[in-house]
Parts: sequence; C-alpha cells; structure tokens
Amino acid sequence: MSQTNPRPPRSADRAARAARKRRRNVLVCYLFLAPYLVLLLLFGILPISYAFGLSFFDTFTGAFAGLENYVSAISDFRLGRSFANVGTYVVLWVSLMLVGVAALALIVDAMPQRAGVAARTVFFLPGAVTSAAIVVLWLFLLDPAVSPFGPVFALMGAENRFHVFETIGFAGVFTLMAFFAYAGGWIVVMHGALISLPGDVLDAGRVDGCRPTGLALFVKLPMIWRTMTLMAVLSLANGLQLFVEPQLLGLAGPQLARNDWAPNQLAYQYAFLMGDFGVSAALSTMILAVSLAIALWIVLATRFYRTS
Repeated sequence: MSQTNPRPPRSADRAARAARKRRRNVLVCYLFLAPYLVLLLLFGILPISYAFGLSFFDTFTGAFAGLENYVSAISDFRLGRSFANVGTYVVLWVSLMLVGVAALALIVDAMPQRAGVAARTVFFLPGAVTSAAIVVLWLFLLDPAVSPFGPVFALMGAENRFHVFETIGFAGVFTLMAFFAYAGGWIVVMHGALISLPGDVLDAGRVDGCRPTGLALFVKLPMIWRTMTLMAVLSLANGLQLFVEPQLLGLAGPQLARNDWAPNQLAYQYAFLMGDFGVSAALSTMILAVSLAIALWIVLATRFYRTS
C-alpha cells in the first residue's frame, strides 16, 4: 500500500510565498539603488578615501608625514576665522530656511489648487540658476546705483555696493543668495509632505476648533518634522562647503575679494596656489569630519530614524 506525502498546510504555503515576495522586493530595491551606489562609490567614497590617505603624506617628497599636514592646517591663523565665518553663515541660513520655507510651504498649502501650482513654479524657478550666475545676479541687486531696491539702500545710508556689504555683512549676503537658490526646491518638497498628511487628523483638528493658523502651527508642522530635519541636515552640509559665492566676489572689485573667507577656499589655495595637496586634503578631511559630526548629532538628538 503506497503512502503519499501529506500536503503542507496552507499557512506554510502562504509563508513561503510571502518570503519569496520579500526577497523579490528587496532585489528590486537594490536594482533601483544600484546606479546611485555606483555614483556614490566613484564620486563619493573613493575620492574621500583618497583624500584621507593623501592627508598623511608630504606632497613634495612623497614621504609619510603622519599628522604634520593636520598640524600645519590647524596652525594656519586664517582657519579659525574662516570656520567662524562659515559657522555664522550656516546658523543664519539654516534658521532662515527652517522659518522661511515652512512659512511659505504652509501658505502655498492653504492656497487654491491652481494658485498653489503657480506659486510653487515661481518659487522653484530660481533653483535652476547655478551658483555662479546667482552671485553675478546679486552683485547687480546689491548695487544701489542699478538695483530695484535702491530706495531701500538709500534708507540704510548705503551709497555703493561696498557699503551694502558692510551693512548686511558677508554672512548675511551669502544667506540671501543661498535662500534665493535653494528655498524653492525645499518648498516643493515640504508641500509634498503637507499634502500627504492624513485627512482624518486634519478634520479632527478642525472639529476641535483649530483655525487655519493653529492647524498649520500645531497640527501640520509637528507632523512633517522629519522633512524639516532632513532639510536642516542637508542645508548644514551644503553650507559648510561654501566656496563659489565668496570666491567670485572679487568680480565686484578688490574691496570685496575674500580669498580666505571659508575653509574650502583655504583648501583651494593650498592645493592650486601653493601646490601642497597634503595640507589641502587634511583641511578637506577636517571639514568633512565637522559636517558629519554635526549631522549625526542632529539625527541622534531628534531620533530621526525612530519608527515608533
């Protein structure tokens, strides 16, 4: 008498199918990630690794130098001032981004659909302009002789572009440039987060008596805090790499030339004006370390990746 194998229970079949589906989904995810991972390896990890290794060698002799390049970079009297300049700029810029982008995104979210689409387009367009073009544009806007804001500068007592820079400060000018360039893209991102909020929660807030302002401040904003944290981290990383804006100010005249205003400019000078790529690599590594440390602190302090 032959015996047949009992058929596996349906629960086992379902578990096996679910496992195969998970493996297939994971494979698809990695396939989508593959182009980014290749670019990250080629233009991120490998250059960083090369710069880190180069920072321990003397460029002129090729000999191992240990920490001498780092000592030389730290001993540069301009380094502390340049980090203070960029620190002031980053604080101003990140603060303006958090407040300004959130406010504009909430305003756009409250608009009728057609008006909101038009507003998002207007805000987003400046982001298509490169940093170099933005510097040239702002040099025009900050010149009282030709700027449409001439009456405002007259009230400030600024007679020329140099007086405007002295009044607002270089960090303030760079903050305006960066906000003009990057705010539009983040307004679109934040608006996307706002329109994805669950409608039942917003309806509950309205039923509880929330007015539009209260609903925006006490219901919508707390629900998109991850998007705001991401914007702060990426803005911080971008701000610490400031280079183009102060480097191009010399176009407006020697009075505005600032070749050592930011740490990245110092790294550029060591590499391409002095030929000391070792100290330049050490400076670049230090800038990266500072960026990563602050970003990790923000992520851990806000528990950004907490799922519950």
